[in-house]
Amino acid sequence: MLYIKRRSSLLQALFLFMAIGTLASCDKDEPFDPVKQRETDNRLILEYMVANNVDTSAVTRTNSGLFYQLLEAGTGARVESGDDVEVKYKGWYLNGTEFDSNYDSSAPFVLKVGAQQVIPGWDEGLQLMSEGEKARLYIPSRLAYGPNPRYGSPIPPNSVLIFDVEIVDIK
Repeated sequence: MLYIKRRSSLLQALFLFMAIGTLASCDKDEPFDPVKQRETDNRLILEYMVANNVDTSAVTRTNSGLFYQLLEAGTGARVESGDDVEVKYKGWYLNGTEFDSNYDSSAPFVLKVGAQQVIPGWDEGLQLMSEGEKARLYIPSRLAYGPNPRYGSPIPPNSVLIFDVEIVDIK
């Protein structure tokens, strides 16, 4: 009987050491590297444009890394920080999956530009536009939700986002 108890204790110890060894050998998450993520986002956006036959000569890249493509020129005033604007929009991931849109709604989305009511890519991109204009914004993750999107958000960490945005009105 003593032999069985000793064997059982040895087996338990063996399983404990195996479990500790297995956990210790698990891959650790690499620390977030913003420079590496910036390079990755830029590469992903450019690959998307090539794969989707986007005329890259018609796309402007800002110093922040935002890509802006004019789809239809506006005829009104230029959007400025502090303006209240009404917009229609559609957002999707690089894989083509739409995650948000208000084109089916009768009411445009209203926001104050530059007041951090939206992601930084929107605040910057809207100020490149005029009333009545339609544009496509290719937003790198750092100008979207970055590595830590809001809890419960459908947006995965470090997601590049694309938005078609139309300035309906400037108040």
